[in-house]
Amino acid sequence: MTAHGEGGDTQELLPVRSAAAGVAPAQEAPVLTVDGSLVQGLARRCLKAGRDGLAAVGVAALEHGDGATTIARSLAASLATSFGKRVVLVEANLRSPSLRETYRLADGPGLSDVLAGAAALEDTLRAARGFGRLLVLPASTMPAGNPAALPGPALRGTMTRLFAYADMLVFDLAPVLPYPDTGMLCGTLDGVVLVLNAGRSRQSDSRRGVKALRDEGVPVLGAVLNRERSFIPEVVERMF
Repeated sequence: MTAHGEGGDTQELLPVRSAAAGVAPAQEAPVLTVDGSLVQGLARRCLKAGRDGLAAVGVAALEHGDGATTIARSLAASLATSFGKRVVLVEANLRSPSLRETYRLADGPGLSDVLAGAAALEDTLRAARGFGRLLVLPASTMPAGNPAALPGPALRGTMTRLFAYADMLVFDLAPVLPYPDTGMLCGTLDGVVLVLNAGRSRQSDSRRGVKALRDEGVPVLGAVLNRERSFIPEVVERMF
């Protein structure tokens, strides 16, 4: 898989090549250049992040437009299809939701409605057709008040109930740098993957993003270098 934009058919997100090579130790916050051969390696790292076969992991970019949603969808699809896991992809980016349109889901309540007590969890989950045992919990609408309230008891209770439906929870998060509440939300997770934009992410900003996550006590599972351009012709790359 190569890194695409947020639009397009969801089938492009399935890994197209087999098993990933090894990756560097998590504490080094390795940068993974996204392609089909590395999605499964990233999935394996996420599988090890939890306990008793259950894990809740997040995917967060530094800024808007870096491609976190694409990576979150790719990761969730790989866990469900290549590893046979029960997965719920949770759209926790309430500011710019897109999963309902991407997966062509019917209108209805979502995460913010569940947290507000306005909808039952079983009424919000939607199956992502063609992706094994993958369920999607869309964001719905922006809740009233400060979104920093999301990491409270209501969210933790919802996560506990989601594990009745899934082994793996993959959270599509809002960007880290503009929104401090993203780091707070990450404190409830077993690990986070940070998404960098090869064309604009600065090293200093990357360090700020990693620090913001680690300050909340959440392990940084690694970083994905998204939208990297290669200036070597494809036929030459295949020779090597």
